[in-house]
Amino acid sequence: MSDDCKYLEYCPIWENLESNLKYMWIKSYCQGIKQSECVRKAIADAGDKAPLELLPDGTLLPKSAFSSDD
Repeated sequence: MSDDCKYLEYCPIWENLESNLKYMWIKSYCQGIKQSECVRKAIADAGDKAPLELLPDGTLLPKSAFSSDD
């Protein structure tokens, strides 16, 4: 099994996503064999910041899927 993604600890999508499905994404992309397919990782490796709503597979979620600090 591969090592955890180097961005896992501070990837903001997991801190703010209000869904237990996030653990499936983490297991597959951040701790699993799909790390090389992660769109968020590719963006970070290029020195850019991924949109908060962007899932590892490139899907954009609605803002309502995230917690708000209001």
